[in-house]
Amino acid sequence: MIDSFPISLHPDPTSGLFPVSFEQVEAIWSEWPRMFFEPDGSFVWVADDESWQLDGVVYDRDDHVLRVDLTGVYSAAPLEQLVRTLGWPEANLRVERVQDGQFVDFAEFLRGLAS
Repeated sequence: MIDSFPISLHPDPTSGLFPVSFEQVEAIWSEWPRMFFEPDGSFVWVADDESWQLDGVVYDRDDHVLRVDLTGVYSAAPLEQLVRTLGWPEANLRVERVQDGQFVDFAEFLRGLAS
């Protein structure tokens, strides 16, 4: 687990937008226990034992998710569950570390969480 810091999830620039709509993400995420999803795209998802929490906002354009801003106490398993609904690993996904403006591949970001 890593302390809270902001990130943004983006599709690979060659892919355009995520291969899912806002409505698809809302329908899936709203079914998850302890996930609270608002119609404006803001959400909070927290573990039963409060060992991790993800807060964020889903942004869309042209019937596709454009990006997802996140902050929270990250844990690899729930973060991976969340991004699978965005099309990963079939769709390439990048993580923008907002504080330093650097982009890393999502798989690389996950490896960093595990170490």
